[in-house]
Amino acid sequence: MFFVRGFLRQAEEILEIAMSGDRDAGDLAILIDTRGGMRMLDPSGWSLPALCAEFGGAAVYSVARRGSTVRVEGWGGGDRCLLQRNLRPGRPFLTSAALLSAVM
Repeated sequence: MFFVRGFLRQAEEILEIAMSGDRDAGDLAILIDTRGGMRMLDPSGWSLPALCAEFGGAAVYSVARRGSTVRVEGWGGGDRCLLQRNLRPGRPFLTSAALLSAVM
């Protein structure tokens, strides 16, 4: 149960940061390894379980922006989540570097 709460909390934090991020930023994947390290990757052509297997991840989250919607999908240890929100007009935007530093 502890892993699920932490896993979901991390997805919520990523979504909050992505909501304030650059609307024109491309899709990205955030891989969390078994030691807590992070890696940002291009998710094109990968499933979330495949990213975990290939790069030794404990969990992985994909961030996608489509129009006015931001979506975070997470996978780790057999658990899965999907969070999605609509952007509100006039919100300030951060760079994707801010996304990485805020999650760490």
